Amino acid sequence: MAECELLKRCGFFEKYGETKDVACRGLIKIYCRGEKMDQCKRKKYSKENGQSPPVDMMPNGYDMAQ
Repeated sequence: MAECELLKRCGFFEKYGETKDVACRGLIKIYCRGEKMDQCKRKKYSKENGQSPPVDMMPNGYDMAQ
């Protein structure tokens, strides 16, 4: 499967792409490189706001701190 076209400049991927955290790895697998690529809330945020979302916003729209 292809990668998201925004992956190279995605703050979440830059920060968490190499993590050992199973939850983050799962999100990256299904949103950044998988079947939910077009459902990524980070991508939607970028398109709607003309800027990147906060780094800790996960692809599913939730914040890592929560």
